[in-house]
Amino acid sequence: MKTWILNILFFCSSTFISAQFTCNVDSNNFLIGEQAIIYLEYKGSSDFAWPTLMDTLTEELEIVNASKIDTIISGEDLLLSQKLHITSWDTGYFIVPPIVSGELQTTPFLLRFNTVKINPSESFKPINDQFETPFIFDEIQSIVLWSIFWLIIIATLIALSYLLYNKYKRKPTTDPTIPARPVMEVLWERFEALKSSKLWEKGEEKEFHVELSGILRKFLEFKHRVKALEETTGEITQQLNALGLDRKFKNEVIHILNFSDMVKFAKQRGVYAQHESALELLNQILSAHQEEIKQQETETV
Repeated sequence: MKTWILNILFFCSSTFISAQFTCNVDSNNFLIGEQAIIYLEYKGSSDFAWPTLMDTLTEELEIVNASKIDTIISGEDLLLSQKLHITSWDTGYFIVPPIVSGELQTTPFLLRFNTVKINPSESFKPINDQFETPFIFDEIQSIVLWSIFWLIIIATLIALSYLLYNKYKRKPTTDPTIPARPVMEVLWERFEALKSSKLWEKGEEKEFHVELSGILRKFLEFKHRVKALEETTGEITQQLNALGLDRKFKNEVIHILNFSDMVKFAKQRGVYAQHESALELLNQILSAHQEEIKQQETETV
């Protein structure tokens, strides 16, 4: 009986030790606003789900940028790593909390952010006056020549425009003009097609998240005028932070993009409930701004 119990304990402990999830930093001392680089690393079995991080670790610690998740497969082990650039705009000691994924979590540690040292004994120094130099003939000649050149260019363009206008102003238009479809109408069609396809149930999780994130990125470009189609999740996060958008909306967007990145690049499969939850979250984002965007499109037309 004792041997049987010891075998079970040994098996459990070996299983626990085989998976390692760590969080390290090169230094613990920084100036206020200076960026600390945190290294997240995982080594273990392939059923590990990389944690989804928002734009802050705590109220005082802000995530400025998060790198792509690097994936290395070594035999039966999966190696994942990611770099986080964090900073604080307050001074003092702050705890980097445990980052949790399933039954694994990293070890917490302290970071200190200090104020910039100044010397109160030194007086303020005035700005030196700029030197003023008179115009010389070569400079005046250059300005006159460039002015004549641009006047000739402008006159030529005006003349060409006048000739083309007189040539084509009475030409009837034979090709019918096809009005552009509203952006939201196209996005809703893509959403409904993606929802009905249920690609995640066919083992096509990557294709599902490519289209899911594509719809969201096109919505961000149309609604908030940000570059999103070709940008990384970290670059999109920086643009959203600069716009000062609602935190809930921003967190929902980042959650969808991070989960899509995990499936597309870290080759994580996820479960049906996670894919359906991401789809429902996108539905809520599109629905919440439907009326506002309809009005915007009406005013544009």
